[in-house]
Amino acid sequence: MSTLKEAVEYIYDRRGGTRIKYGLDRINKLCDLLGNPQRDFPVIHVTGTNGKGSTSKAIHNILKEHGLKVGLFTSPHLTHISERIKINGKSIKDSEFITILNEMIFSIEKMDNMKDEMSPSFFEIITALALKYFSNQNVDVAVLEVGLGGRLDATNVVVSDVSVITTVQYDHMNLLGNTLEKIAFEKAGIIKNNNNVVLGNITDSAKKIILQRANEVGINNVFEFEKDFTFKNPAFSLNWNSIDYKSKYNKIDNLIYKANGTYQPYNISTAIMAVESFFEKKDKKLDINKTKKALKGFLWEGRFELLEYKNKNVILEGAHNISGALALKNSIKTYIKNFKRAALVGILDDKDIEGMVNIIANEFDYIIITQVPNKRSNNPEYVYALFKKFNKNVVFIKDPVEAFNNLLSSPYDYYFVTGSLYLVGKIRGYIFNLEEI
Repeated sequence: MSTLKEAVEYIYDRRGGTRIKYGLDRINKLCDLLGNPQRDFPVIHVTGTNGKGSTSKAIHNILKEHGLKVGLFTSPHLTHISERIKINGKSIKDSEFITILNEMIFSIEKMDNMKDEMSPSFFEIITALALKYFSNQNVDVAVLEVGLGGRLDATNVVVSDVSVITTVQYDHMNLLGNTLEKIAFEKAGIIKNNNNVVLGNITDSAKKIILQRANEVGINNVFEFEKDFTFKNPAFSLNWNSIDYKSKYNKIDNLIYKANGTYQPYNISTAIMAVESFFEKKDKKLDINKTKKALKGFLWEGRFELLEYKNKNVILEGAHNISGALALKNSIKTYIKNFKRAALVGILDDKDIEGMVNIIANEFDYIIITQVPNKRSNNPEYVYALFKKFNKNVVFIKDPVEAFNNLLSSPYDYYFVTGSLYLVGKIRGYIFNLEEI
């Protein structure tokens, strides 16, 4: 393969494809054939129903500002596949992606020839590629965001130094279970022996399951939100937010950051604690000034991200499940309660559509429903029908770009794109004229 387009098509078009293949047998075998690159660097492993991406990015930023060479693996990407794999904020180059994948093909096709269930999936291949890249580049530490769940996720091939669980809420219940306790069990599966474990804002029943797992595997330390670290005095203004942070190690007043959303104080606090717990294992100390500098410009694209486009205020918010919809509602109330709002909404078929509609339908004065550019969006008309029950000012336009341009043609103070990260990525790519791959 000589182009990135060929490389990506190769991964997508294989037998493993993009369908979710849960379990660790394939990723363990693939990494073994590649020389187990996951063993070559320390790892901070991050899971959670919501907040894991923001938390991972914030951890990366803080570690980078402390002078470390930091790998970051996140998913999904918004517009370009290279967004998933970064070192110190710079995406993997197309040539590096192609070279590593070409080196992996022999091992991938060897597994293809074993039996069908051993054929690696897209996510398993991209995970192994990231691990190989981080090994080749001799990173000091890698921050890995779990794709789905934790226990059987491909990223769980690593033996981490720190495990982070941001939140435990309802999502992917067909795979993770239909109670918070079952979902907590799956997420707790990333905890390893001698870990430092950081727990965000998690309910007591879910936390009980997680601490049980931590006790079983034998951890080093556990740091719990409100017990070992917390934040106070949150201040919210679009693109200018702040908190006072306190842990058993440090106190940081007036910590300013750019990322919007009433959920971000939780993510940022959890990220700082994760770095403190990593440094505790490495006999290092957190530098408060460097931490402040690292977070001042912190932004997580597609999460209550305010953009100016054609002199209009556009907010991209990838609220893709019930807890995300509740967070969106809360953030609207906090930031722009008294302004007129319109929204472009697309929701995947396998989400709790009715629950999400019930939460957000009355938050907007005008709504356009569209089809999410993803195979898991086959019935957007059903989403439209549900919204019509709650809000009379709703229309349906199937093509997302046409729908977005139509949205902007009506006079409102803020224009939202929400309901799915895939939709957010499509529109963000359109706004910035980015190559989609």
